[in-house]
Amino acid sequence: MGISANISRREWVWAVAVAVVTAVLTLLPYWLGAVTTPDGRVYMHLIMNPEDSLTYWAKMWQGTQGVWLYTIPFTPEPHPAAAIGVFYVWLGQFARVTGLSLTAVWHISRELAAFGLFVTIWGFTAVFLPHRLTRWAAYLLALFGSGLGWLLFMLGQPYWLNAFPLDFKDPGAHIFFTGLTYPHIALGTALILFDMLALKTIGDQALAGQSTNRRMWLIAVLAGWGNLLLGIAYPFLLYIVAVTAVLYFLYLLFKLRAIPWSAGFQTALLFLIPAPLYLYFFYVWQTNNMFRIWDAQAGTPSPPWPHYLVGFGVMLVLSGLVVWQRPSSRPHFAILWCWIGAVVLLIYAPLGPQRRFIQGVHVAFAILAAAGLVEVALPRLQQTRFWQRLVANPRYTTPKLSRFIVALFLLLMSLSNILLLADVSRIAALTQPDPFFRPADELAAVEWLRAQEDGRAVILGDYQTGNLVAAYTGQPVMLGHWAETADYEGKVTAVAQFFNAATPDTQRQALLQQFNVRYIWFGPREQALGQFQPDNAAYLTAVYQNNTITLYAPTDD
Repeated sequence: MGISANISRREWVWAVAVAVVTAVLTLLPYWLGAVTTPDGRVYMHLIMNPEDSLTYWAKMWQGTQGVWLYTIPFTPEPHPAAAIGVFYVWLGQFARVTGLSLTAVWHISRELAAFGLFVTIWGFTAVFLPHRLTRWAAYLLALFGSGLGWLLFMLGQPYWLNAFPLDFKDPGAHIFFTGLTYPHIALGTALILFDMLALKTIGDQALAGQSTNRRMWLIAVLAGWGNLLLGIAYPFLLYIVAVTAVLYFLYLLFKLRAIPWSAGFQTALLFLIPAPLYLYFFYVWQTNNMFRIWDAQAGTPSPPWPHYLVGFGVMLVLSGLVVWQRPSSRPHFAILWCWIGAVVLLIYAPLGPQRRFIQGVHVAFAILAAAGLVEVALPRLQQTRFWQRLVANPRYTTPKLSRFIVALFLLLMSLSNILLLADVSRIAALTQPDPFFRPADELAAVEWLRAQEDGRAVILGDYQTGNLVAAYTGQPVMLGHWAETADYEGKVTAVAQFFNAATPDTQRQALLQQFNVRYIWFGPREQALGQFQPDNAAYLTAVYQNNTITLYAPTDD
């Protein structure tokens, strides 16, 4: 797993500096939101997908209460806690021990994970690309590059084929988007890169006839422990590593015309070490109905295949140039092609998290595309008459023109991320929509619920209400998340009927009793669901009220 020796300390310093600057850049929209929050609103320190984001806050909140396992608060049914989603629970434990706020822990963990990922990408890139210009092109393309999703917006087709472009939809699609959003995704991607390096090193030693080297066993063990951490942070990503490992082992079989037993056992170690954790996951899904339902509802299907071409097509074409024009490089890049092949097999496999399987593959494409551009396309271009006429001018030289073309390409491939950063910054500083900025009255009511110290009291309210209450109090809600609320569609209907004035009181009372509801949250969101007035219900008593929110409790009789 050694990194090319021709990389100087100065180059490493520059690479780390770029990683630091990029990580700090991802703070910009959060900082804008924090310093421009208007009176009467509370910034939630989120820039996208607030519903899913608040499930991570719910896990952290539980950690601050001293627990180590996760109980789903987005559904009212009682169930045992489990060691699923505990990456964020343990971040909450860190907040509890250090006394830091969850907001501070959220940003610290995200920044550290993003920085760690960026530096890992540099080291990963250096293993494959000894040529300095190619290496830097790949590094910058990995950090800032994206697809052509911006072009769909220019053409007025943001929902082309009834799907939003991956460049703006999926944080796992491209690295800058990953660093901008969630720490578990950044950490998971870094661990995948470590796995790919481990597999490449094992394979290289097998091809060299040195797979019995003790160092290979150490690398396999370290990667196995890394996969244990991967299982804690982002379990689904192990599918990517496993399918890549199978494809790469088949490649070794083809090259060696024999079974590389040592390499096979070393590869197996990558999965044997985390195997007990995954057996535990299987046990939970077999015995814990709420977690099984969550898993069943949590599918993230792939968009139509042309969207993957929009996201990765340009890099795929340049990557193909390497295979076509430089056949001698194929063994060196074999692990990257196996990774890409694994993603192709997984994104439409009959598995729930289809779209998530593109996680990190942008790095593989960036390395191959940079090699295709700098080491294949540019040399061909330099042989043209047009190029020769340009360099005949004393103002131009081949190195300068080459760097200019690479910079122009990087700018073109970064347009989606530039647009993404500008848009989330605009949302944070200017439009400030709900639920990124919540009414202060909602947070005041949440504080009152926290003070009741009734951690298992079920709260009934609108979907967005439940999403907030579960995340910020840890108390179970009737409805709060599209995946973690059991029988989500049924709960949506039940809540809508509860606030419908035409619903019989007996039906409402039966619902309250069925799910042991302790509080009914009544605010602007609930009023938008129907004309029901809790003040007129003899079986409800107001127990808390502020300017816009009233909490009711069912009477004992």
